[in-house]
Amino acid sequence: MSLSTNQINQIQSSLASGNIYYDDIKDELVDHRASAIERDMEEGLTFEQAMSNQLKNFNESKFQREILLHTHLGMLKNIFQEMGNFRILFKVLLMTLVIVGFMNLFAAENPAYSETLLKVSMMIAITLSAILGLFSTRLMRNSQVMAAGNTLFLMGSLSQYFLRLEWLQWTGFSDQVLLHGLTFWFCLILTAGFRLLANRITKVQTI
Repeated sequence: MSLSTNQINQIQSSLASGNIYYDDIKDELVDHRASAIERDMEEGLTFEQAMSNQLKNFNESKFQREILLHTHLGMLKNIFQEMGNFRILFKVLLMTLVIVGFMNLFAAENPAYSETLLKVSMMIAITLSAILGLFSTRLMRNSQVMAAGNTLFLMGSLSQYFLRLEWLQWTGFSDQVLLHGLTFWFCLILTAGFRLLANRITKVQTI
């Protein structure tokens, strides 16, 4: 049983309580609620009764949390998939060579300083990339854009904390080799995460 335009509008109006922040999740909830109401009406309930059941028994905040969790996990998977892209790996290799060249030129004798300089520079770049979604209300209210930015920032922050030269000495590699590896990894996070975020922003802007 298909719902009328007026009934769909009533479902949309029922979301005005503010429990759902993201516009795309609101659209998904409208579809979800409409399908549930249609099933109830096929079983003999009126639209008003079916709507009342949905409002009474459905937890909108939980619905949003579950979607956000699923979306963030999906973004994490997507970033790792982007990391396997040949074009991204080629760009990352070039970025790594340039950055390593500068480090060897200006801070080759002080690995600790090179590490700090690398991490500060990369976190600034990652943070600036992650906040691209804050430049307009429309982007801020899209869960895909915000999840991509959050995931990029989270990966950068965790890598900055856990990947330390002093904690990687067990590998047996020299500080210089470890710094090269750290540089490659941070460039990979930045490039793959930025590409994913930019794709999500473009998708929203073209809707």
